[in-house]
Amino acid sequence: MAMDFINNCSLITQHCVFCDLPGHAGGHLCAGCFADLPWLTKPCFRCALPLPSSGHEQLCRLCLKKPPHFSQTTALFSYQFPIDLLMPKIKQQQQRYHFKWLSQCIAKRLDSQQLLAQALIPVPIAKSKLLLRGYNQAEQLALELSRHLQIKLDRTTVSKNRDTPAQAKLSAKARKTNLSGAFDIGEHHYRHIAIIDDVMTTGATANEIAKALIKSGVERVDVWIVARTPV
Repeated sequence: MAMDFINNCSLITQHCVFCDLPGHAGGHLCAGCFADLPWLTKPCFRCALPLPSSGHEQLCRLCLKKPPHFSQTTALFSYQFPIDLLMPKIKQQQQRYHFKWLSQCIAKRLDSQQLLAQALIPVPIAKSKLLLRGYNQAEQLALELSRHLQIKLDRTTVSKNRDTPAQAKLSAKARKTNLSGAFDIGEHHYRHIAIIDDVMTTGATANEIAKALIKSGVERVDVWIVARTPV
């Protein structure tokens, strides 16, 4: 209750969340901080990995060699300063009010020609981790996106059946098996799904969920995230 009160009060402020100057972009950021964010301008079409040059539906060498099970990734930022400081703060200090302006930016970033999904599925976390943390940040982001885009938020179709070590802390070999079979898919009638997460590091989590969804009958899976970590 206390954290909800703090987050609701934070939405009232008209000052920039980074520098405390008068806000822009709906009162959350000033024009200077908004422009200086590490916007991802040259991403791989498939996995949003930052590329040295831009091109229409350009793919990175990893996606060319072994395409992931998801079709397209929409990302706002490269995981650099100050986003690399902001995202852990959101998670550790439950500063959920940030998801409001982040979701608005994601909605604007979506290609006008891009087909919108039938449902938004946040990357689930294990029950033990949910109890420890108190909330799932991917679900909070998905909730704001659902409200903004008027797309169904689905919290139940995908569930995680066990706790797993963080992908970023594992070797390349261990990453290949760490998430295998970790996600269960319930009964559904979806053809097009968007997986929602805050940060994509290796892409293995989204890929494993997309693999399971496609096996269950989904025809297309997209990924919408706040930031992509350079490999």
